[in-house]
Amino acid sequence: MLLTIWLEIHIKLKSENKMFCQCPNQQNFDTLQANTNICPVCTWQPWALPTLSKEVLDKALLLWKALNCDINEISQFDRKSYFYPDLPMWYQITQLYKPTNINGHVPFFVDNEYSQERIIHIQDAHMECDTGKMIHQWWEALLDFNRAGTPLVEIVTKPDFTSSDEVVEFLKELQRIVRYNDIADADMEKWQMRCDVNISVRKNESDQYWTRVELKNMNSFSAIKRAIQHEYDRQSALYDKWEKFNQQTRGRDDAKWESYLMRSKEDALDYRYFPEPDLPPLVLDKLIIKRLDNQTLEIPYQTIKQFKEYWFHKEYINAIISDKETLNYFLSILSSFGKGGGWKPEDLKTEEKLNAKNLAKWISWPISARTKENFKSINELKFDKTKFQKFLNISKEWNILENQLKIVIDEMLNLGKDPNDIIKDKWFDAPAIDAWELENICKKVIEENPDIVQQYKWWKTTTLWFFVWQVMKKSWGKANPKIIWDLVMKLLE
Repeated sequence: MLLTIWLEIHIKLKSENKMFCQCPNQQNFDTLQANTNICPVCTWQPWALPTLSKEVLDKALLLWKALNCDINEISQFDRKSYFYPDLPMWYQITQLYKPTNINGHVPFFVDNEYSQERIIHIQDAHMECDTGKMIHQWWEALLDFNRAGTPLVEIVTKPDFTSSDEVVEFLKELQRIVRYNDIADADMEKWQMRCDVNISVRKNESDQYWTRVELKNMNSFSAIKRAIQHEYDRQSALYDKWEKFNQQTRGRDDAKWESYLMRSKEDALDYRYFPEPDLPPLVLDKLIIKRLDNQTLEIPYQTIKQFKEYWFHKEYINAIISDKETLNYFLSILSSFGKGGGWKPEDLKTEEKLNAKNLAKWISWPISARTKENFKSINELKFDKTKFQKFLNISKEWNILENQLKIVIDEMLNLGKDPNDIIKDKWFDAPAIDAWELENICKKVIEENPDIVQQYKWWKTTTLWFFVWQVMKKSWGKANPKIIWDLVMKLLE
């Protein structure tokens, strides 16, 4: 059975105010008292009229450029009527008939190795305002309108997806796009980015699409992937039995690994769309479009392609693109490697590409691991960029061993000290240990640990690592672990 998927993605824009009023556009409602960020406009009191926020429009236009869309210079808002308690005016302001943005496309990498590329086409990405929040508490329902009127962009894709892996990787790329360009935080756990998944199956590509099912409001990549697989299995079983069903919207209970019928899928007639009478047509003048054309955006897909030209493998790329702060940190140091502050691969010689790879190596492993472990940004490191550049120069010159470099960077992460001071404190700049001295240290370690020697003689060969690390400690990391291993084995024979 062939699987066909298309998405409706809601992203909450990151703006100071709500879409049509001056109320704060709070990003995290968990810490906000209910019904404090409200006014007559966002609760739709009589005679209160909406006014489109310029910042919301600017953020939305940035996203549309990032999605490679065509822009309608004259667009409009429409009313979508439906009756639910969390919708204070009994309709939602959206864009159906003439959205500002249409016909886009997003290239991205499907696999973790960044070798397989894919393009998904965008039908439209229209602005709309969010609803309030309904809280069910025992025998009563409570309403919080802090979220009502906050700005959203709904991105509607074409039916281009053929697997859950494609869906997840596309959503990751989209999340990076909005975060890198300060369009949205897109935190799925906080419902700042949520996704409706439309699924249909068929036997052959020449067949018409079978009945479509929409799975509503999922907010994690893993939940979306599980939901797609379950719905594919459910529809395939019905298809094999020739059991027909109507187009429908289903909810998802991820804990029970099941979906449930919410309602038959509405179409445009059910919502009674008509042009919003309180808002005039949105006309974009030439200056707005020119300013948009001249604005530079950070597109993760392009960044990944450039990193591949640096000979980076996937671990380096994953660490550097994990968040915008890490990417900016990397690029700010990398800029010193190129001419005139440039960082494009064609501007760098082979030696400089090796420098870039060395930089990526130390960011992607010890630094990235430390920031994640302590829930900190890379900008909160205890050492500054000048000290880190000193460390990079030391590592490039190979004046000390690799294991010593790891000790130095750990000390820098713990204490923020200058790498040259650490090297002096640890005596890493002392002359390399000679073979006679190293052999004496190995003999002393063996003499001090007769119980471990006996374990080794009982064929517990893993104890060799104990001797290696003890010798490393006594030699201040100045000896090669492979040489120590061979020497200890010889002495234990």
